[in-house]
Amino acid sequence: MRSPAADRRRPTLWDGLTALLVATAAFLLLAALQSEPGESLTAAVTLDGEILAEYRLEEITQPVTLTLDELSYPLTLLVEGDGVSILHSDCPSQDCVHTGKITQAGQQIICLPNRLIVSLTGTHDLDFDAVTG
Repeated sequence: MRSPAADRRRPTLWDGLTALLVATAAFLLLAALQSEPGESLTAAVTLDGEILAEYRLEEITQPVTLTLDELSYPLTLLVEGDGVSILHSDCPSQDCVHTGKITQAGQQIICLPNRLIVSLTGTHDLDFDAVTG
């Protein structure tokens, strides 16, 4: 004998409320994990695992342009108080340029042909681990 629940095909009001509750919880968790506006960010430019330059973004008052002509594919970085972007690159895929401006801790711009990584790190510590809770 089949149960009445097996014959039901349309979502009920309780199904909708459960989905709304899960979506709300996911949104609140995402909002809690975002960088805070007052967070101190540091941009590190790394080539082959060696740090070429570091910038504390809150200390940047005027945009800083860093041109790296010695690379296989020369590129130009723009460091501003609110983030970092690659303005120009001679690499074939242009993925690093298309990444756009990074503005939050944990974000990176990677130029594989040049083996260059630009990463943002923050000094704001959360009260809990994002993985274990």
